[in-house]
Amino acid sequence: MEENKLGLPKDFFKQFKSKEQFQEFFQEMFKQGVNEMLQGELDEHLGYEKHSPEGHGSGNSRNGFSSKKVKSETLGDVVLSIPRDRNASFEPKLIPKHQRMSEQIEQSIIGMYSRGMSTRDIEDQIREMYGVEISESTVSTVTSRVVEKIKEWQSRPLEPVYFTCWMDGIQFKVRHNGKVVSKCIYLV
Repeated sequence: MEENKLGLPKDFFKQFKSKEQFQEFFQEMFKQGVNEMLQGELDEHLGYEKHSPEGHGSGNSRNGFSSKKVKSETLGDVVLSIPRDRNASFEPKLIPKHQRMSEQIEQSIIGMYSRGMSTRDIEDQIREMYGVEISESTVSTVTSRVVEKIKEWQSRPLEPVYFTCWMDGIQFKVRHNGKVVSKCIYLV
Protein backbone atom coordinates (compact mmCIF):
# COMPACT_ATOMS: atom_id res chain seq x y z
CA MET A 1 0.00 0.00 0.00
CA GLU A 2 1.37 3.44 -0.92
CA GLU A 3 2.24 5.93 1.79
CA ASN A 4 2.24 9.72 1.74
CA LYS A 5 4.81 12.14 3.23
CA LEU A 6 3.41 11.56 6.72
CA GLY A 7 3.94 7.79 6.48
CA LEU A 8 0.19 7.15 6.45
CA PRO A 9 -1.51 4.76 4.03
CA LYS A 10 -2.76 6.41 0.83
CA ASP A 11 -6.46 6.00 1.68
CA PHE A 12 -6.08 6.88 5.36
CA PHE A 13 -8.08 10.14 5.23
CA LYS A 14 -11.00 8.57 3.33
CA GLN A 15 -12.19 6.96 6.54
CA PHE A 16 -13.39 10.33 7.82
CA LYS A 17 -16.85 11.19 6.52
CA SER A 18 -17.14 14.59 8.19
CA LYS A 19 -15.08 17.41 9.61
CA GLU A 20 -16.29 16.47 13.10
CA GLN A 21 -14.99 12.88 12.77
CA PHE A 22 -11.58 14.16 11.71
CA GLN A 23 -11.61 16.75 14.51
CA GLU A 24 -12.36 14.03 17.09
CA PHE A 25 -9.58 11.83 15.70
CA PHE A 26 -7.11 14.73 15.69
CA GLN A 27 -8.12 15.76 19.22
CA GLU A 28 -7.50 12.19 20.46
CA MET A 29 -4.09 12.10 18.71
CA PHE A 30 -3.21 15.46 20.23
CA LYS A 31 -4.29 14.25 23.67
CA GLN A 32 -2.21 11.06 23.41
CA GLY A 33 0.80 13.03 22.15
CA VAL A 34 0.66 15.57 24.98
CA ASN A 35 0.16 12.80 27.58
CA GLU A 36 3.27 10.99 26.24
CA MET A 37 5.27 14.22 26.35
CA LEU A 38 4.19 14.75 29.97
CA GLN A 39 5.29 11.19 30.77
CA GLY A 40 8.67 12.02 29.19
CA GLU A 41 8.94 15.13 31.38
CA LEU A 42 8.23 13.02 34.47
CA ASP A 43 10.83 10.42 33.37
CA GLU A 44 13.40 13.21 33.07
CA HIS A 45 12.39 14.68 36.45
CA LEU A 46 12.65 11.33 38.25
CA GLY A 47 15.77 10.24 36.38
CA TYR A 48 14.42 6.86 35.27
CA GLU A 49 11.74 5.40 33.01
CA LYS A 50 8.59 3.66 34.19
CA HIS A 51 9.20 0.12 35.58
CA SER A 52 12.97 0.70 35.54
CA PRO A 53 14.92 -0.99 38.36
CA GLU A 54 16.85 2.26 38.85
CA GLY A 55 13.75 3.73 40.50
CA HIS A 56 13.65 1.27 43.42
CA GLY A 57 14.63 3.05 46.62
CA SER A 58 15.12 6.38 44.84
CA GLY A 59 12.94 8.26 47.33
CA ASN A 60 10.53 9.53 44.71
CA SER A 61 8.31 7.60 42.34
CA ARG A 62 5.22 7.91 40.17
CA ASN A 63 1.94 8.55 41.94
CA GLY A 64 -0.78 8.18 39.32
CA PHE A 65 -2.45 10.94 37.36
CA SER A 66 -4.78 13.85 37.83
CA SER A 67 -7.24 14.95 35.17
CA LYS A 68 -7.03 18.48 33.88
CA LYS A 69 -9.26 20.19 31.33
CA VAL A 70 -7.17 22.48 29.14
CA LYS A 71 -8.61 25.00 26.73
CA SER A 72 -6.74 25.20 23.42
CA GLU A 73 -7.14 27.56 20.46
CA THR A 74 -7.67 24.93 17.78
CA LEU A 75 -9.21 21.94 19.56
CA GLY A 76 -11.37 23.50 22.25
CA ASP A 77 -11.47 21.67 25.59
CA VAL A 78 -9.10 18.71 25.97
CA VAL A 79 -8.99 16.53 29.10
CA LEU A 80 -5.40 15.47 29.84
CA SER A 81 -3.90 13.04 32.36
CA ILE A 82 -1.19 14.95 34.21
CA PRO A 83 1.31 12.59 35.90
CA ARG A 84 2.23 13.10 39.57
CA ASP A 85 5.13 12.05 41.75
CA ARG A 86 5.06 11.07 45.42
CA ASN A 87 7.04 14.10 46.62
CA ALA A 88 4.84 16.51 44.60
CA SER A 89 7.98 18.11 43.19
CA PHE A 90 7.11 17.51 39.52
CA GLU A 91 6.39 20.81 37.75
CA PRO A 92 5.35 20.10 34.13
CA LYS A 93 6.64 22.69 31.68
CA LEU A 94 4.35 21.74 28.79
CA ILE A 95 1.15 22.34 30.78
CA PRO A 96 2.19 24.36 33.86
CA LYS A 97 0.43 23.82 37.17
CA HIS A 98 -2.63 26.00 37.83
CA GLN A 99 -2.92 26.92 34.13
CA ARG A 100 -6.04 25.83 32.29
CA MET A 101 -5.87 27.75 29.05
CA SER A 102 -3.34 28.73 26.50
CA GLU A 103 -1.38 31.94 26.74
CA GLN A 104 -2.93 33.19 23.48
CA ILE A 105 -6.49 32.92 24.80
CA GLU A 106 -5.51 34.72 28.02
CA GLN A 107 -3.89 37.53 26.02
CA SER A 108 -7.04 37.81 23.87
CA ILE A 109 -9.23 38.08 26.99
CA ILE A 110 -7.01 40.76 28.50
CA GLY A 111 -6.93 42.67 25.20
CA MET A 112 -10.72 42.61 24.86
CA TYR A 113 -11.16 43.65 28.50
CA SER A 114 -8.75 46.54 28.11
CA ARG A 115 -10.81 47.75 25.14
CA GLY A 116 -13.90 47.94 27.33
CA MET A 117 -15.77 44.74 26.41
CA SER A 118 -18.02 43.21 29.07
CA THR A 119 -17.32 39.74 30.45
CA ARG A 120 -20.37 38.37 28.61
CA ASP A 121 -19.16 39.87 25.30
CA ILE A 122 -15.69 38.44 25.87
CA GLU A 123 -17.19 35.02 26.64
CA ASP A 124 -19.17 35.12 23.36
CA GLN A 125 -16.18 36.34 21.36
CA ILE A 126 -13.85 33.61 22.68
CA ARG A 127 -16.48 30.98 21.86
CA GLU A 128 -16.73 32.30 18.29
CA MET A 129 -12.98 32.76 17.73
CA TYR A 130 -11.58 29.64 19.38
CA GLY A 131 -14.56 27.32 19.87
CA VAL A 132 -13.80 27.27 23.59
CA GLU A 133 -16.47 27.50 26.28
CA ILE A 134 -15.39 29.77 29.12
CA SER A 135 -17.54 31.17 31.88
CA GLU A 136 -17.89 34.78 32.93
CA SER A 137 -16.13 33.87 36.19
CA THR A 138 -13.13 32.59 34.19
CA VAL A 139 -13.01 35.88 32.28
CA SER A 140 -13.20 37.74 35.60
CA THR A 141 -10.40 35.63 37.05
CA VAL A 142 -8.13 36.30 34.06
CA THR A 143 -8.87 40.02 34.03
CA SER A 144 -8.48 40.37 37.82
CA ARG A 145 -4.80 39.53 37.35
CA VAL A 146 -4.29 42.77 35.46
CA VAL A 147 -6.78 45.00 37.28
CA GLU A 148 -4.11 46.13 39.77
CA LYS A 149 -1.76 47.13 36.95
CA ILE A 150 -4.60 48.93 35.17
CA LYS A 151 -5.51 50.86 38.35
CA GLU A 152 -1.84 51.68 38.90
CA TRP A 153 -1.55 53.00 35.34
CA GLN A 154 -4.78 55.00 35.64
CA SER A 155 -3.67 56.66 38.91
CA ARG A 156 -0.10 57.38 37.81
CA PRO A 157 1.04 60.98 38.16
CA LEU A 158 0.71 62.89 34.92
CA GLU A 159 3.48 64.92 33.38
CA PRO A 160 2.88 68.69 33.27
CA VAL A 161 3.32 68.79 29.48
CA TYR A 162 2.70 66.20 26.76
CA PHE A 163 3.73 66.55 23.14
CA THR A 164 0.64 64.92 21.66
CA CYS A 165 -2.97 65.91 21.64
CA TRP A 166 -5.77 63.44 20.88
CA MET A 167 -9.01 64.73 19.48
CA ASP A 168 -12.23 62.93 18.71
CA GLY A 169 -15.82 63.79 18.07
CA ILE A 170 -19.17 62.10 18.58
CA GLN A 171 -22.00 62.86 16.13
CA PHE A 172 -25.51 63.22 17.49
CA LYS A 173 -28.81 63.86 15.69
CA VAL A 174 -30.51 66.82 17.37
CA ARG A 175 -33.81 68.54 16.66
CA HIS A 176 -33.06 72.24 16.06
CA ASN A 177 -35.66 74.78 14.81
CA GLY A 178 -38.00 71.99 13.69
CA LYS A 179 -35.29 70.16 11.73
CA VAL A 180 -33.08 67.21 12.63
CA VAL A 181 -29.44 68.19 12.25
CA SER A 182 -26.14 66.54 13.10
CA LYS A 183 -24.17 68.12 15.92
CA CYS A 184 -20.69 67.10 16.96
CA ILE A 185 -19.36 67.01 20.49
CA TYR A 186 -15.59 67.30 20.43
CA LEU A 187 -13.39 65.53 22.93
CA VAL A 188 -9.79 66.63 23.50
